[in-house]
Amino acid sequence: MNKLTTLIACSTLTLASLAEAATPIQISLPGINLPASQQVEGARASLLYGRTASVKGLDLPVFALSDVNSFTGLQLGVFFGAGRVRNQFNGVAINALNWHDGQDRGVNLGFVNLTNNVQGLNWGAVNIARGNALANVGFVNYAERTTFQIGFINATKHLDGLQIGLANYAENGIFPILPLINFKKSF
Repeated sequence: MNKLTTLIACSTLTLASLAEAATPIQISLPGINLPASQQVEGARASLLYGRTASVKGLDLPVFALSDVNSFTGLQLGVFFGAGRVRNQFNGVAINALNWHDGQDRGVNLGFVNLTNNVQGLNWGAVNIARGNALANVGFVNYAERTTFQIGFINATKHLDGLQIGLANYAENGIFPILPLINFKKSF
């Protein structure tokens, strides 16, 4: 009995440690991850919708929304793929929609970029940064705080840099609305 109990305990611990370890490849479908790990270090593909805690490496949302807590690497949406990162993003995201709620370091290329506290570049048709945005390049750009915007319409509450566009709005500017160029620098 002692040997059987020891064997069962060792098997349980081994399986538990494998479940906790990062998986190198994962396929996510609505409500299921294959394999079931919440940490991916390698490549992950989401079909329609996929949710997992952490991805380091390559994330491929295929006609899907990839939903992760933290991401480091390249996220490449295929056939209108979209990426949501809830906490920490480090890398490059190329999707139809990039939706990043937390801290963001890197480059976001998308039709629509909805970001928060970007230390990098948003490049898309519509860029909306609920916090800071170092740089936004697009047709319509909005950031609460920004250093650089170039687009047809640019808007910010706090500009500490340059806006170039047809219409530029900076709430803290000497003139809040200026055509073509708006500049405000705090020293």
